[in-house]
Amino acid sequence: MARWETPPGRPRLAKDEVHVWRISLPSIEPRRAWETLSDEERRRAARHRFAVHRSRFIAGRAALRAVLSAYLDVDAADVPLVTGAGGRPRLAGDPDLDFNLAHSGDVALIAVARGRAVGIDVERLRRGVPYDRLARRFFAPREAEDLRRVPAALRPAAFFACWTRKEAWLKASGYGLERGLPSALPRFAVPVEPRLPALAVTLPDRPEESARWTLVDVGVGSGYAGALAVEGPLQARFYLWAS
Repeated sequence: MARWETPPGRPRLAKDEVHVWRISLPSIEPRRAWETLSDEERRRAARHRFAVHRSRFIAGRAALRAVLSAYLDVDAADVPLVTGAGGRPRLAGDPDLDFNLAHSGDVALIAVARGRAVGIDVERLRRGVPYDRLARRFFAPREAEDLRRVPAALRPAAFFACWTRKEAWLKASGYGLERGLPSALPRFAVPVEPRLPALAVTLPDRPEESARWTLVDVGVGSGYAGALAVEGPLQARFYLWAS
C-alpha cells in the first residue's frame, strides 16, 4: 500500500528511485493551469467535446508541468514538453528523465524516474461496465478465464486491477506501440486478483522480458485502482501534490 507523503521543497530523484505523485484535479486552479500550457496543449484541450473532459485534460497537463518543474528547477510554463511516439509527452533536451501521466475521474498520477522507463495508470471504478465482454475482447485468454472465477462482488475491482496493470506496463515498455493497440492487449498477461503483494508480466513471445520489469499496485484511494510499472527494481516514494 502506498504511503503518501508531503513532498520536500525540491525533490531529489536518485537513479534507483521512482517518484509517484497523486494530484486532485479539482484542486488545480483553472486560470493558472491554462496559462502554463503550450499552444499545442491548448489546441488539444479545445478538441475535447465535453467541458468536464477538457477541464481534466488542462488540469492534468498543468499538474504534469508543475511536477516536472520541481525537478528541472524552471517555471512550469518553461518545461520543454514535446510529443513523442504514440502521442506520449517527453522532455526535449533531458532524455534521461522519464515520466508518465494518467488520470481518471478527479485523480491524476504522475510517475518520474531517471535513466529507465516508467509507466503508470489509474482508473475510477465504475458500475455498469460489461466486464466479461470487455475481458474477452481485450484480455489474454488466461486473464479472461481468471476473471470469470472471481466472485461477482469482487469482479469490478479485479477487472480494473488487471486493466491498470496492463496499461501501466504497456506505457512503460512500448510494447503496444510496437504491435498496435488494441491488438497488443491480449498478447501478454498479468494477475487479475486485486491487492496482490507481487505481480509479474507473462509474455509468451518474449519470456525473457518478464525479468526486466517490476509491476506493483498503487493504493490510490477508495473507488480507484492504480498500477506502476518500471524497468528494473523498484524503490518508490509517494507524494501528494499541493497546488
